[in-house]
Amino acid sequence: MLYLDRGGTIQHANEPARRALEYGINDTLEPCFFSHVHGRNLHRVMRDLAHMVSHRTQRARWLLRLRTGNGRWRWYRAIARNQLDRVEARVRVQLRPL
Repeated sequence: MLYLDRGGTIQHANEPARRALEYGINDTLEPCFFSHVHGRNLHRVMRDLAHMVSHRTQRARWLLRLRTGNGRWRWYRAIARNQLDRVEARVRVQLRPL
C-alpha cells in the first residue's frame, strides 16, 4: 500500500509496496507519486486523483507503468481508494505487479 495526501505526495509506503517498486528498506523513495508514473499514464492518474479530492470520487483503477527503484519501467495494476474524509486524510493505493 501507498498512502498519498491530497497533493499526491507519498506519506507512507509499506514494506510490500516498497518491494513491489523494487526499493530496499533503506532506499529513499521519491515522495512525489506522479514522478513515478510513466508519461503515457500520467494524465489519467492525475485526473482521477483530482476527482477524488474535488468531487469525492471513491475509487479509481489503473493499469499503469511505474518507475522502480532500479530505474526501469514496470507494469502494475493499481486500485486507489478515497479515504480523505477520515481522521488520517489520505488516498490508499494498492499495487500489484504484473
